[in-house]
Amino acid sequence: MRTTLTRILLAFALLATFGAAGTAQASADGPINAAAGCRAAPYSASFSNYFETEGSVDLGTYTTTSQCNDINLRSTSGTSYSACVVFIKYWPNCNYTTPVPASGAWVNIATDVKDGTKFVVRVFKGGRNYVTHSGVMDF
Repeated sequence: MRTTLTRILLAFALLATFGAAGTAQASADGPINAAAGCRAAPYSASFSNYFETEGSVDLGTYTTTSQCNDINLRSTSGTSYSACVVFIKYWPNCNYTTPVPASGAWVNIATDVKDGTKFVVRVFKGGRNYVTHSGVMDF
């Protein structure tokens, strides 16, 4: 019984040691795996759209570059909204919808996108009418 308990405690100690060593950390600008030069001015694109009653607006057509591995978006209007990427090859379907926080934190709206990929960004109005959503993108 004592040998089994000792082995279990040793296993937990090893897991704690190696688990902590493999933990990734994030910076205030986003994940540690953002490409060098990504999320740094000058940004790839910026926008400001006034929504009256429209449900969404499509921005672009943009083309990804080697500057970033992902398509990144940050709100600059102090309002939260949602956005998605529509790859031209798969028009008119969104990849998935991503919430964009009012705080101005960067979010990835598409990940691991091949350089030279053409896309538009669809910004959703949200629940209110007569609102402005603005942001910057890097890709």
